[in-house]
Amino acid sequence: MKRFFILILLWGAMFTATAQQKEAIVKGFFEQMNTGNYEGARRYMQTSMLQKVNADMLKGVWQQLEQQYGKWEAVVSQKIIFDGRNYIITAGNNFERAQLQFRVALDSTNKMVGFFLIGARDKQVVYARNEMPDTIQTTDGGILYGTLTQPEGIQHTPVVLIIAGSGPTDRNGNSLFDLGPNGFSYRQLAEGLAANGIASLRYDKRWVGQSTGFTRAPVFTTLDDYTADAISCVQHLQRSGRFPAVSVIGHSEGGLIGLMMAKEISFKCLIPLSTPGECMDKVVLEQLKPRLSDTLYRQAAGILNDLREDKAPASVPDQLNAIFNPNNFTFWKSTFHFDPCALLPAAKMPVLLVGGTADVQVKPAQVTLLKACKPATNAVMINGMTHLLKSGSAVSPDNKSPLPLSPELLPVLVSFIKQ
Repeated sequence: MKRFFILILLWGAMFTATAQQKEAIVKGFFEQMNTGNYEGARRYMQTSMLQKVNADMLKGVWQQLEQQYGKWEAVVSQKIIFDGRNYIITAGNNFERAQLQFRVALDSTNKMVGFFLIGARDKQVVYARNEMPDTIQTTDGGILYGTLTQPEGIQHTPVVLIIAGSGPTDRNGNSLFDLGPNGFSYRQLAEGLAANGIASLRYDKRWVGQSTGFTRAPVFTTLDDYTADAISCVQHLQRSGRFPAVSVIGHSEGGLIGLMMAKEISFKCLIPLSTPGECMDKVVLEQLKPRLSDTLYRQAAGILNDLREDKAPASVPDQLNAIFNPNNFTFWKSTFHFDPCALLPAAKMPVLLVGGTADVQVKPAQVTLLKACKPATNAVMINGMTHLLKSGSAVSPDNKSPLPLSPELLPVLVSFIKQ
């Protein structure tokens, strides 16, 4: 028993030393970023990440973060978990006006294989007069944090749930590489709806923004989890008794979630924005084809085929690791039964499909494909609108301020929701 106790102590000491080493690496990375030594920051990265992230990209990201949140101050917290392949560090960083949570993944050699902004919390949260914080209890015991935006001076308005698109996108429509002029799409959407007499709830999906601390680790999160969370949000609004009708707007991946929800619960109407007509694997291959060599493209298709057959791919080339990292395999496997062409005909409520002619991520042809799955479905194609719901021809006056939404978008949404 004494020997066993000593082994436990030794293991604990070794883990503490390993954790301290990784914490020092993460801290060093952010300190290099703060001093403007972006090449120094890149020295912490694995070869596959170096091929995708250059010093200018890091400089642009860091400058946008400091423009939005003020000067960086310090790394104030780190939490480490091991997912069976990589060490995942959630690092809290204080900036002048907010605390930002980053997720940093380190491989077995202590090199970075991933770096994401997963949340931002203002040090002094100040909501607009027509906004208030809201929390939603999920079916697995977690809590989603959101913002309820209401028209001023109007009671019993219709309300819309806004579901974010893919990746670490927060309730306002921001992620690490989408700050600046293309940011804040969902906040702008909420403000525009409120100006037209429609309330809305937007939320940080699990493991993004304030919505952290779920029992299931991010590596095991599925598209079904996101769907269950969105259903909890609709039911939360319906139970409140404050709104005569609840509608759903889902952006991109959020539109797939909305279509899946339509099988499970009833709500007034559904608006998939920039939502594809094919399964996610086919859309991703369409996006990758012009960017990859023939060999890499065939490897990507093979990886997706293995995942569809519930098999672990034998190998993933470094150039594809960002998309097909083993940490994402559970999520990918969960997407294959989200077939929009099968889901749309099952929706019993009115549906409006909205796409943009300048969308290069979900091309207009995808929206046309989806409409063909149920020809009677309403569909609108907005001229010049990008995937982030902005006008492709608009220019920010200072290249920093968020561009406005495409001017044709809100009238289309408001008319359909109020009909």
